[in-house]
Amino acid sequence: MNKRHQVIRSLCVAFAAQHVHSFQLQSHPHRLLTQCNVGYQYPQNWSDIKPNNNEQTKEQSIVSSLSKKRPLSPLGSLWTKYGMIAYIAHMCAFLPLSLLPTYVQTKMGILNKTESEHQALQVGQKCAQTLHRWIPFMNINVTPYITDNPSPTIWVSNHVSMLDTFVFLAADEELRGKNRRPIKTIYWKGLDANPIVRILFKMAGFIPIDIQDNGNGNPNVYNCASFKQMLKDTQRAINEGFDILILPEGQLNPTPEQGLQPILPGAYFLARASKRPIQMVGLYGMHNLWHADESIGMSPVSKDVKIRAFPPMKRELKSGDEFKEVFTAV
Repeated sequence: MNKRHQVIRSLCVAFAAQHVHSFQLQSHPHRLLTQCNVGYQYPQNWSDIKPNNNEQTKEQSIVSSLSKKRPLSPLGSLWTKYGMIAYIAHMCAFLPLSLLPTYVQTKMGILNKTESEHQALQVGQKCAQTLHRWIPFMNINVTPYITDNPSPTIWVSNHVSMLDTFVFLAADEELRGKNRRPIKTIYWKGLDANPIVRILFKMAGFIPIDIQDNGNGNPNVYNCASFKQMLKDTQRAINEGFDILILPEGQLNPTPEQGLQPILPGAYFLARASKRPIQMVGLYGMHNLWHADESIGMSPVSKDVKIRAFPPMKRELKSGDEFKEVFTAV
């Protein structure tokens, strides 16, 4: 391996070593909302629907079509792997430089806190989009949901790979449209150990939660003080007009071929408490590039990935258990 490859690989390892865990609420989050007393009020009604049979059939056909793609050849797999490494390494190099103007404008008082956070996320998204055009190591197929007047929303998605963050950043404009609302993600605080992640997530105002790093596929253990602070930060973000993104599996799924990890209903209670609808996002194929199972890791077998935004739900869900059923079906 030449010196250039060694430098790229070393830059990437620091970024890739972090497990992109994220947020899930306790099995009775409504009790925690009450105990923390952060001012949530439950409404009488809110919109939600379960996807119909046509939607489920369409999603099954998408998964089936992805699974039927011919696997990459050994040379194609190696080329894709080093393209992925180069992409991440360039993100590590260019993202801090791209965020510098936002940082300076914020320090000079030209941007307020909300404007700064929104601009920082847009800069991160543009950086991810541009680098993907330069280094197209994956083929992203986007099925958008775009509306001229988007309403405040709680977004939920499955979590299949450490590439999910890059796909969300690169595809968000196409997924939700140019007039999309600003959004904040609830994420695992352990990611702050990586300086590049910390810069973007802090400047974009993403919401951390402290979870014990006990490995993918194991139940999450939360720091109670951090959980209470997360609830306060989430309410503040909602009051400031941000959408919220939650990954209800709460961690990377090391066995996506066998279905989802256990789903907890935190998003349902948050949507109900904040009087917001839920919109679901489906991710497919990222694990074929970078698997959450560390014994597989970066061993690409396909370059094709899919991200789809579903329309807002139109009928009311009655319970957290029903939310889990609908999310699993989608």
